[in-house]
Amino acid sequence: MKRVEIHTKYEFVRPILDALSAVGVGGVTVLQVRGRGKNAVPAVRGLRGTAKFVVDFNTRDLIYTIVDDSQTDAVINAVVDTVKNQDMEAFGKIFITNIEEAVDLTNGERGIKAL
Repeated sequence: MKRVEIHTKYEFVRPILDALSAVGVGGVTVLQVRGRGKNAVPAVRGLRGTAKFVVDFNTRDLIYTIVDDSQTDAVINAVVDTVKNQDMEAFGKIFITNIEEAVDLTNGERGIKAL
């Protein structure tokens, strides 16, 4: 099993969720997160444009899901294709990590059956 984390702008969340659903991904978690990458954080102007503020972190959305190994490439391709087809500058990253085990607390099922 793989955990697929998609860090992106808010505007991409709905199209990405639709693409994930189209490739058979059922469960997802969406969180609003704050952070910064290696690039400088842009300055933000005040209401009248006279003051500049440099925010410590950018606000982004994190979508993550756990999928079977066989679904990983389809999920990645669906997300990349969806983001490319938007009329905005693409932004974000996808991270894939291994999941050693999953256990369903309701019935004790393990592995892919627990999802």
